[in-house]
Amino acid sequence: MKRLLALSLLALSACKDDPEQIPAYLHIEPFVVNEDGGAAWQEITEGWLYVNGEFLGAYHLPANAPILAEGDSEILVYPGVKENGIISTPNIYPFLTRYSVRKNLTPGETVLIQPQTAYDNAAVFPWALNRTSFDGGSAIALENRDSDPDNTFKISTEGAFSGNSVRLEVDTAHSLMQVATEAVALPATYENQTWLELNYACDMPFTMYLIGQSGGLNEIEQPVYAFTSTDGNWNKIYINLADFLISLNQEKYRLFFYVSLPRNDQNQFIQNTGVVRLDNIRLMHF
Repeated sequence: MKRLLALSLLALSACKDDPEQIPAYLHIEPFVVNEDGGAAWQEITEGWLYVNGEFLGAYHLPANAPILAEGDSEILVYPGVKENGIISTPNIYPFLTRYSVRKNLTPGETVLIQPQTAYDNAAVFPWALNRTSFDGGSAIALENRDSDPDNTFKISTEGAFSGNSVRLEVDTAHSLMQVATEAVALPATYENQTWLELNYACDMPFTMYLIGQSGGLNEIEQPVYAFTSTDGNWNKIYINLADFLISLNQEKYRLFFYVSLPRNDQNQFIQNTGVVRLDNIRLMHF
């Protein structure tokens, strides 16, 4: 019994004396985006890091990542976003390419990584990207859907994100605005997911719907996202539309923006004016 105890203590002593492995470090800078607008038109918040085939975590960029690897190593960094605008649901963004590089890692030393990305060559854009910024003559067609002929959307430089933006403005005399995009065919599958990228700014809530239609029959609409006020500041959102498209299962779809000046429980307006601005309305799927 004493011999067994002695051997156990010896083993523990040996473990205690083993030196801790010293990590190498990767300093990962924010992504460079080789597309129109660059990184300023995106909101890539994380880099999903793989080293030699092992997933090491999703790091908020810029980041210093400890790596228990040594020597020539394969490093992959995938661009990550907040899916559907929710902080708790970060995800790899499938339409931007991963960054791949080989680096020699040395314990205790830091290696700088400057990842770059661009849209995947396999991505399909139902609306050509030069139409989504509203800066040229072939911009996405928009249509008023409300019954107020005295108030309509504007394509304006006033408070714009870049160049021109869509401006939807309401007040107490014209409190409702409904605007739909032109119709476009989209896949209703999980295998060929459709995502929407959108830059937006608003000083009031508004709602986005999908409108589906097949064979000239009545349109079917479904709410997709309820936007809250950004106090007029510009935000970027990435919305996965797959669930909504599968639920509607139509031939063609429109995006539909519903802007109504907010009221309180007594049906009184809580502000006199409201403005919603939209830009870079990018649909994409595989």
